[in-house]
Amino acid sequence: METFERVSTGIPKLDQMLGGGLLKGRTYLVSGETGVGKTILSLQFILDGLKKGEQCIYVSLDERIEGVLRGAMSLGWNLWEYVDSGLFYPFEFRLYAEDLRKFGKESRAFVDALAKIAHGKNVTRIVLDPISALAAGAREELVIREYLREIVNMIEERLGATTLMTCDIPTGSNKLSRFGFEEFLSSGVIVLGITRFYGKLLKTIYVRKMRWSKVDPAIYTFEIRPMEGIVILEPLSEEMDKSLIGP
Repeated sequence: METFERVSTGIPKLDQMLGGGLLKGRTYLVSGETGVGKTILSLQFILDGLKKGEQCIYVSLDERIEGVLRGAMSLGWNLWEYVDSGLFYPFEFRLYAEDLRKFGKESRAFVDALAKIAHGKNVTRIVLDPISALAAGAREELVIREYLREIVNMIEERLGATTLMTCDIPTGSNKLSRFGFEEFLSSGVIVLGITRFYGKLLKTIYVRKMRWSKVDPAIYTFEIRPMEGIVILEPLSEEMDKSLIGP
């Protein structure tokens, strides 16, 4: 019997793949190489909450927030109206590698900033995009690990928000994260990718990990469409079968 409260990703098929959606109040990793659609997926997650009247925070860690919101506008999503209505709190944050050791000991300052930006309101959804930018250039793995672990724990304990962290991985890599341990801090991992097949580039999505859930293990193809965002199509295996059989 289902005992966990679920939160929609804003993508119905992905909710099905996850066994009913994300577990409320947990943290998830959206992993993939640059340009595959991680930010769009995270914006769909935020938009789904905003449409339901939820308070949401979006933290851009490597791009000017105006650029992110303009990108959303290009898909037909006007997030500015939710900023004006007081539901949406987008902001940008920078942490330089030389400051990581000092700041890592005070990781609560990062979570304090999240709480402060929401003016004490009940935030239900948070996006950190990309989490890898928080530790880029740092040399000591232990410092990075502890810093990210403390942020994840404090967000879950203090804010209780359902959180998506995006993570860039090198093109062609089989890794799930930039540093190799972000996936272990997460309750689930969603992987976006690109498969080259018979001269075609197919965008793919699959669920690599999801605690306390029965997931769909298949790899699916998807498209990015105006107004809709990520639309999940058929399994990759079926697409390949069609290509092999021909018209």
